[in-house]
Amino acid sequence: MQALRWLALVFAAACAVAPLHASAQAPAQPPVQNPGPAAPVQAPGSAQRSSFANPAEYDSYMAALNTKDPARKAQAMEVFIAWYPGSILRLEAHEQAISAWQAANQPAKADVLVARLLQIDPDNLRALANRAYVGRLKASGGEAAALAGAVTASQRGLAVMPKWQKPALLDDAGFAKVKEQLAGVFNGVLGFAALQEKDYDKARVYYREAVAADPTNLQDVYQYAVAQLEGSPVDALGFWYGARAIAIARAAKSDSAAQDIDRYVRSRYRVYRGSEEGWDAIVTRVANESAPPANFKKSIPRAMTPPEQALQVLEDNEPNKLTPAQWVLVLRHRDVSPANKRAAEAVWKAIGERQGASRLKMTFKVVSVTPERIEGAITDEAQAGNLVDIEVTPARPLNPPPSVGTKIAMFGTLSEYRTQPFAFRFVRAELAPESMPVAGGQCADPRPQMCTKDYRPACGQLRDGSRKTYGNACTACSDPQVVSQGAGACP
Repeated sequence: MQALRWLALVFAAACAVAPLHASAQAPAQPPVQNPGPAAPVQAPGSAQRSSFANPAEYDSYMAALNTKDPARKAQAMEVFIAWYPGSILRLEAHEQAISAWQAANQPAKADVLVARLLQIDPDNLRALANRAYVGRLKASGGEAAALAGAVTASQRGLAVMPKWQKPALLDDAGFAKVKEQLAGVFNGVLGFAALQEKDYDKARVYYREAVAADPTNLQDVYQYAVAQLEGSPVDALGFWYGARAIAIARAAKSDSAAQDIDRYVRSRYRVYRGSEEGWDAIVTRVANESAPPANFKKSIPRAMTPPEQALQVLEDNEPNKLTPAQWVLVLRHRDVSPANKRAAEAVWKAIGERQGASRLKMTFKVVSVTPERIEGAITDEAQAGNLVDIEVTPARPLNPPPSVGTKIAMFGTLSEYRTQPFAFRFVRAELAPESMPVAGGQCADPRPQMCTKDYRPACGQLRDGSRKTYGNACTACSDPQVVSQGAGACP
């Protein structure tokens, strides 16, 4: 019941400062300084006994308000609500009764009043917070159906929060604190719901807000760690929050909870790093830290999987500055996770922008070749194993075609790619000048039928013994009268 007691404290703090509707237009009175432990609770604002047409209504409310035993106080507030259903104090009476039932460890009775209060005031933040928190508690205990109502209440609570007016008797700092606590309840519920759906990205967003509101909430801190460690990519900050959850559990003398948390987070750490080296030191250090150090994530070395390496590439570099080999790494793992998909989309967009501005140049090893098609290897791994990761369609048949095993460069357009097995489609490709056939030597049959227009002059030796300058070696040998050709224009 520790969680319910915590909620009761938050709820009571909000109720204690809520102004009476009768005094909403009146200036607040200064708070009583050091009233002493025996001082009875006074009605806030300027509402006085004389302002009630029926003073017994005021007396009944104040008698209930000053009842010390939580259960008796809740009962007295319910009696007041029954006797005076139209009272201007009925909202405050509901809130006080709910808070008292929570303090008395009677959540079911509190929930009945919450339902009634929400019928009267659907946007009552304290009632929404109670509905959200109790629903989460029930869902955590196996009552899965309770989560839907908790989510609805949380979504409504966060939507209503910006419109909530500051109570007259609450200063700015106190109002901000209460709003933060209530927002923490709502975000914690939505984070828990996202975690049940395995939507770890969304869970991280909600838990970040919930933990900021209450860094000592064991449930939220631990579940935030789970969302970070189960998501893809793994966020190493989850190890800090996991260690922090262990420290919170130990401080609460819940050794069994601390052991369970340690067992889970330690196993994830072992997978992440490859060993448990350094984990015990992290647990010891985090016990004395209030927030993760700036360099915490980088302090844990790891051997990343290829999909994680693809994401790391985008963390360390702008998409428009990647190499073709890095393009392959990122695009190949597009379908592994939502994060990898976003990374692939960013890289493919950058490729499109790059080749939209100028012709794209690709360098690769020739794995197989015909005049109309080349299969090549871009990455070092593909080149070493003669694995195809680019399929090239020349703008015109290559004659003579490049030799298998040579590295060539071509200009063209990356039109598409497939992920498994990975391969680019490179179309309308033309040889780069440095990869044109070298001039010099005998012309072989069959003669070239088509040649590129790149100008690299070659001197052709004709059958009649004369010489003629051609635009390049291919053009020279396409002439059936040329026997051989040499680099450079004829003298």
